[in-house]
Amino acid sequence: MSSASNGESKALSLSAAIDRIVGLTCALLFGVMSAIVILGVFFRYVLEAPLNWVEETSRYLMIWGASLAISLGVSAGEHVGLTVILDALKKPSHRKALSLFVNGVVFSFLAFMFVYSVAATAESRFQYTQALGISMFLPKLAVPTAMLVAAAQVVLSTILIMASPDGRRFQGAGYLDI
Repeated sequence: MSSASNGESKALSLSAAIDRIVGLTCALLFGVMSAIVILGVFFRYVLEAPLNWVEETSRYLMIWGASLAISLGVSAGEHVGLTVILDALKKPSHRKALSLFVNGVVFSFLAFMFVYSVAATAESRFQYTQALGISMFLPKLAVPTAMLVAAAQVVLSTILIMASPDGRRFQGAGYLDI
């Protein structure tokens, strides 16, 4: 096994492991959020005793789940972008150069968001939520965490694209490239 294919294999394994962890975490967050909302509806309309923490809890679970899911889109190559130009390029070296540029722009955006969200998160340590009474640090921590995980996926995706002979990241069954 060559050094390039060994590195590619490690990048693919790490990316898949991150996807599994993030996917399971998102499923858990959205499952708990759904159960809490159903519980809230039951208490409000059936028992006529509304729970004051349901809306706030479900909001923060949604923020965490949606933020973490960004990395799933990045690893699948489903972030916002037009593939028309990339698909029109015939030479793998041109596709790799354009992919490198696009991933560089995405990585720069994620790094920018990470830096500013860390500052905003740190400032929120002494702010507390109204219903739950927890520090806003926990809900706001979702953004820098998500930016860090997504940036790692951009780096891994770039490694896989550069190692690919045709300049494309492998996409398994179930992905549509339109």
